[in-house]
Amino acid sequence: MGSTLQLAPVPDFADDTSTELERKAKALKVVCIIETVSYMVLFTFWVSGNDVATKIFGAIHGQFFVLFAAMVIGMWKPMRWSLRFMAAALLTGPIGAVIVYEHLRRHGVPNHPPLEPVVTGRA
Repeated sequence: MGSTLQLAPVPDFADDTSTELERKAKALKVVCIIETVSYMVLFTFWVSGNDVATKIFGAIHGQFFVLFAAMVIGMWKPMRWSLRFMAAALLTGPIGAVIVYEHLRRHGVPNHPPLEPVVTGRA
């Protein structure tokens, strides 16, 4: 009776072998595209002088930018990005979204395991 049952690792989703970080990076790439396109549409309305469309689409673009910023802030440590890269991505707006998209496209997610949380004190 000394044997123990060993279970095989179970993926998060039935047939998906990707990691959580890979799924988040894929979602961030989509948000980068939407954020940049929404800025281009907003800029077009602004240049054309359409004040009503500028105000409406400005609010929509603002929500996409907040989503982009939240995702970048939430992913910069697991992705092992520098603080300088994260700040540049956020401060340059839609250009930063293009930079993040290209970085994800070219480099993907890190192959090494994510950072482990630091445990202090005793349990």
